[in-house]
Amino acid sequence: MEDITQIEVRSLSSTGEGVGHKEGLAVFIEGALPEELVTADLYLKKKNYAKANLIDILKPSSDRVKPPCPYFDRCGGCQVMHLDYRAQLKLKTEKVLEAMKRIAKIKDPEVHPCVPSPDPLGYRNKIQLPAVKNEGSIAFGLYAKHSHDVVPVDACLIHNALGETLFKAIQEKMVEFNIQPYDFKTRKGVLRHLLIKSAITTKSALVVFIVSKANTEEIKNLAKALHQEYPAIKGVIENLNSRDDNVILGKTFTTLAGLSSIDEIILGKVFSVSPASFFQVNPKQAENLYKKAIEWADLKGNERLLDAYSGVGVLSLLSASHVKEAVGVEYVREAVLDAEKNAKKNNITNVSFYAGKTEVLIHKLGYFDTVFLNPPRKGCEPAVLEVLAKMKPKNLIYISCDPATLARDLSYLIERGFRVEGIQPFDMFPQTMHVETIVKLTSNF
Repeated sequence: MEDITQIEVRSLSSTGEGVGHKEGLAVFIEGALPEELVTADLYLKKKNYAKANLIDILKPSSDRVKPPCPYFDRCGGCQVMHLDYRAQLKLKTEKVLEAMKRIAKIKDPEVHPCVPSPDPLGYRNKIQLPAVKNEGSIAFGLYAKHSHDVVPVDACLIHNALGETLFKAIQEKMVEFNIQPYDFKTRKGVLRHLLIKSAITTKSALVVFIVSKANTEEIKNLAKALHQEYPAIKGVIENLNSRDDNVILGKTFTTLAGLSSIDEIILGKVFSVSPASFFQVNPKQAENLYKKAIEWADLKGNERLLDAYSGVGVLSLLSASHVKEAVGVEYVREAVLDAEKNAKKNNITNVSFYAGKTEVLIHKLGYFDTVFLNPPRKGCEPAVLEVLAKMKPKNLIYISCDPATLARDLSYLIERGFRVEGIQPFDMFPQTMHVETIVKLTSNF
């Protein structure tokens, strides 16, 4: 039975749903925006909340825009493409501000306005798409909203131009070579996912086929053809994943043609990027973020610097000429190998890298004057925060992709004598609800 009602939307949820209230319940409405009066059909009611389908917009928001993407209503990739870009930035600033107040318990926090991305569209250097069968042929898509169902797409507006060009070419070649997508029900077919990593400064790309069976003739022949016909494709790599679940990458990488990594230039330094290594997906905005991090570190030249969760070593290598010594710690061994390669490429000799968990290694590395923290979305392990609270580095620069876990960790550090000196959000992921934030903390005051 339909339960249709009018609701005034007050805010957006962390996943981009409009939030209003009805009969004491928070109501989540896909596609609705703040300050809108809508008609919605309540299809799910729980004790404290309800979910509703948007029926009609009676009073639209002045910030509502027509999404340029034809897949927006079905695809779950871009949650706020229907929101004017200036309003997206304001929303992300407010999201960080709210986390600082509510979770970090900072009284009257000063959050600088979110730094806009140089490219609100066409910014993403990483394409990762599941393979599906569509109308009898192989296709690629993105996951539908709140689902693992795949929406086939011919293009994606947030992918950079090189990646998109190669995606279309690769898709045509796969049809030509009769590559079959893996079917989880029948366990037939080969290709599970397509991964393309591109570098805008060197106009180069890596293509990775995530496959259910290794070393098949059709994949090897396709790899050779792509490498020969498209100069931008510097390497084609196979990743074996025979698991029967939704984990994307397996552990084994095999280079089928060309190179196993590509180079990207960030702030004048050359960085090697391999399939398994983390690298910021918006490189132009990443440069702005790194500049701010190094500026806030206030390096004088005699510091011992720790780059925790260091990835391919970008921050430690960019800071090397400003410090006495830098140490990077990273759990992913492939990223550490890339970091060491990057140090050699840039003739940097005062940086060393360690492979392992930060919470294990940080106990053994001594005192640091300055620390860069750039943990995964879940934030820092308690053991890392405990060591930092005792170490009390003069400057601690925390970079986070989740305001909630950032605020939780800040609360711990503030209680133990650190002071927040600056909070700066960056829009690393335009058209989505995600926001990157840098916070500067000091202990020497």
